[in-house]
Amino acid sequence: MQFLYHKNSGAQLIKLENEEFSHLKVRRIRLGECLKLRNLNDEYLFSYEVIKLDRHSCVLKLVKSDFVPMPKNHLALALAVIEPKILEKTLAFLNEIGIAKLILVYTQFSQRNFKIDKNRFERILINSCEQCGRSFKMEIEIFNDIENFLKAYPHTILVDFSGKKEEFDKDKLYFIGPEGGFSEEEKLLFKRKICLDCAYILRSQSAIMAVAAKISI
Repeated sequence: MQFLYHKNSGAQLIKLENEEFSHLKVRRIRLGECLKLRNLNDEYLFSYEVIKLDRHSCVLKLVKSDFVPMPKNHLALALAVIEPKILEKTLAFLNEIGIAKLILVYTQFSQRNFKIDKNRFERILINSCEQCGRSFKMEIEIFNDIENFLKAYPHTILVDFSGKKEEFDKDKLYFIGPEGGFSEEEKLLFKRKICLDCAYILRSQSAIMAVAAKISI
């Protein structure tokens, strides 16, 4: 763990208890120990000393704050809504690789019974940031249909087998479809299409990981 997340990081005193304290208890922190915290809203890394410790909570005192700038990027990807359990496994990878925004879109082949648990996604991204050291978590935006998505992002490029073989551009927005791909009606809504140079059929999560790697590394 690179740091501990707490929304009030930067305050002079912070009290950790219940779930916030549970994993520190497992680590067997000690009185006087120094902990690194971030609030994921700025680029400051805060150092805190454990000044009070009991069985169910601890109190931290701010020792110093360091401005630690992180690499800036505006990389964004769009993905059709897929099974939440699979999507959850993909979030940490995209966050760690540096994607700035993931746009989720319900398409014709997205099952409408797939409901997105925003709070769970938030916890996954926070945990990912704690592990990889990222100071701002990946943003998530959701659209209920392609029409409204295209109004907001009219120059989106579809990732589809019928597309052209071109180099991926980090300044463009690419849209990866659900299992089964896009419907013919949906494909007609996009002016540009690009294909992944791969001999095999990729699952949605494999495709978005491949595209993310191409445009970010």
